[in-house]
Amino acid sequence: MSTLGGVTHTDTLDGRTARSARTREAVVRAVLDLVRAGSSRPTAREIAEHAGISLRSVYVHFDDLEDLFLAAAREYVRQLSALLKPIDAILPLRARIAAWADQRASIWESTLPVRRAAELWAPASPSLAEVTRSARQRSWADTRRLFGPEVAGRPDADVLLEMVNVLGSAAAWDTFRERGMTVAAARDILSVSLTKLLET
Repeated sequence: MSTLGGVTHTDTLDGRTARSARTREAVVRAVLDLVRAGSSRPTAREIAEHAGISLRSVYVHFDDLEDLFLAAAREYVRQLSALLKPIDAILPLRARIAAWADQRASIWESTLPVRRAAELWAPASPSLAEVTRSARQRSWADTRRLFGPEVAGRPDADVLLEMVNVLGSAAAWDTFRERGMTVAAARDILSVSLTKLLET
């Protein structure tokens, strides 16, 4: 294998691959940073400036802005999944409810800017819409895992679980906050409402 100053051709390729990966990560981080700062749909130029690269480099690493926003959405979902530490399904009901309410409050409050941006991007991007749909399905599956035993065998079991899912949704959380409720008050509504729903 040929070398130049002790550096092999493979070393050179590996270095380029690593640099390319770092640049992609920087661009994706830039998108999420800008969105969190309040820019729901940042331009390619804004993204390039924030990432510290040329405008041309953005399009070297991504086909177009839809491709970039999709990568950012996937990274957002990855980060969101890291926040979703599994709640032990064998805990007493009220302990599960408290943990669930805390988790939903933390997630929905911290991800509001990114969620609103995703709502703007999704109609023009079937791939992005699929990413957000999959995230909702995982949330639904977790609701069933946590609270399914409490309603098992009841004729209205599916309806009750749907009500739990809606209660713990991002849309419900945003409604609470838009009505001027504090984070603590909104979280208490989740906890009290779910307790009444499942203990009746």
